[in-house]
Amino acid sequence: MHYPPFYKEDVPEEIDYIKLMKKYNVKKCYYGHLHSEAHSDAIEGIIDGIEFKLVSSDYLNFNLIKAL
Repeated sequence: MHYPPFYKEDVPEEIDYIKLMKKYNVKKCYYGHLHSEAHSDAIEGIIDGIEFKLVSSDYLNFNLIKAL
């Protein structure tokens, strides 16, 4: 995804993206858009059975990550 599916102040169980991902058995969600100080707003880790990962290039120091 380009934008994060939700932000820290949101409640994951109430987010339509989360409901849709669960409906289609999504296990991993990669997103970007957050840059510079906005990195502190990143949601990462496993939430409601879905792994979330910020993959903005500057956040990763322009190093690729291997998706498993």
